[in-house]
Amino acid sequence: MSNEVYLGAGLPSLPEDLLLARDRGEVLFIVGAGASYPEPSKLPDFGGLVADIYDIVDPSMSAAIKAVTAKGGPTWDKAPQLLSHQQRTELKFLCQREFDVVLGMLERRIDGDPSKQSTMRRAALDVLARTIEPNPIHNALIHLGQRYGETLLVTTNFDRLLTEAAKRLRRSNESYALGEIPNPSRNRDFNGILHIHGKLPWKGERGSALILTDQDFGDAYLRRHAITSFLYDAARIFHLVLVGYSASDSPVRYLLNAIAADERHFVDLKPRYAFVGCERGDDRTAVEWQTRGITPIIYDRANNHQALGDLLIRWADLIPDKRNQTSMKKHLRELAAVDPESSDGSSAQSFLRYYVRRSTPSEQTELMKILSSKGCSPRWLAFLNQVLRDSAKVR
Repeated sequence: MSNEVYLGAGLPSLPEDLLLARDRGEVLFIVGAGASYPEPSKLPDFGGLVADIYDIVDPSMSAAIKAVTAKGGPTWDKAPQLLSHQQRTELKFLCQREFDVVLGMLERRIDGDPSKQSTMRRAALDVLARTIEPNPIHNALIHLGQRYGETLLVTTNFDRLLTEAAKRLRRSNESYALGEIPNPSRNRDFNGILHIHGKLPWKGERGSALILTDQDFGDAYLRRHAITSFLYDAARIFHLVLVGYSASDSPVRYLLNAIAADERHFVDLKPRYAFVGCERGDDRTAVEWQTRGITPIIYDRANNHQALGDLLIRWADLIPDKRNQTSMKKHLRELAAVDPESSDGSSAQSFLRYYVRRSTPSEQTELMKILSSKGCSPRWLAFLNQVLRDSAKVR
C-alpha cells in the first residue's frame, strides 16, 4: 500500500507511488473536458456541448432539454414540448447521458449520412472555438506533464488550450491527433500533446476529424483499433491518471472498457488513477471507479471543483524543477518549523518521506541542514535518519 502524501493544508492526499512515478517520467495524464470548464476557458462538458449544439441546429429541442435537466424537472417522456418521436428518443438518450448516441441520432436526422461538413459538426466547431484562453488547470498540467524536458499529455478534448498554455509557458507544444499520434514508448522521444479523439483547427494550424458520435467511437475503438492499441501499450508503460472526467462520461466508458479488456489478458498493467470530485458523504462514486480498476483520488467538488485546481497547482509547484527550487526550500523550512509529533507534523512527515525518496544526495544534505536549524525539533533529524535507512533497504 502506497503512503499518502499531503502537499498542503486542506488539500487531498496523493499516493507516494504516484508522485515518485511522475518524477521518474512514468506517468501519463489523460485530460478530459472538466479541465477546460473553469474560467477563463469556460468550455462545456460533453452534456453541455450537446445542449449548445441543439441551441444552434434544433432550437425546438432546447426548451425540452432545459426542462428535463433542471433539478426536479420532468422525465423525458413527460416533457411538455411538442416533439417528434425522433426528438423524444434523442431526449431519452440525453437523460441517460449517452451523449455520443444523441449526437449520432441528431446528425442522422438533420443531415442524413454523416460527413465532416455536417450541420451538427459545424455547430460543434462553433461551440468549441468560443475561447482561446487556457486556465490555471491547463498551466498546472503542462508542468506536471513534463517528461525529460518535453511535454507529454493525452487528451480526449478537441480544444487546443493545452497547446496554448504550453506556448505561453515556453514549454514544448507539438500536438498530434488520431493517426499522427506516436506509439507509446519508454524512449525519451515519446512526447507531445496527443488528441486521441481529434483536435480543432487553431491559429492557422490544421485540425482533424472529431470523434463525436456513437458511430465515430465505434469506428475508432472497435473497427480501426487505433485508440485501443494506444491505450493497451500506454497502460503497460505508464501510470495512467485521468483528470477532468466523471464516471458516466462517454469517453470514459470507451477508455475504461478498452483498458479493462486488456487487464483480463495481461498482469503487467501499471496502476491507474482518477481525480474524482464528490459531494460530502458520497461514498458511492469512489466505489464506482474502484470497481472499474481505477484508484480514485477524492476531492470536494464544491465551488465548481476548485479543490482540483488547487491540488494540481500545488503539485506542479513542488515537482523537481529548476523553476521550483526557491518555493521548495521555502516549503521545507515551513515543514521544519512544525512539531513532528503534532497533527500537522504527520502531514509534514508524509511529504518529507517522499522528498527524501525522490531527492539527490546533495538535496538530502541540504534538507539535513534545514531540519537542524535553530528552533527545529531534534526529532526531525531522528526521523530523517530513519527514512534514509528505510530508503537504503528498499534500494
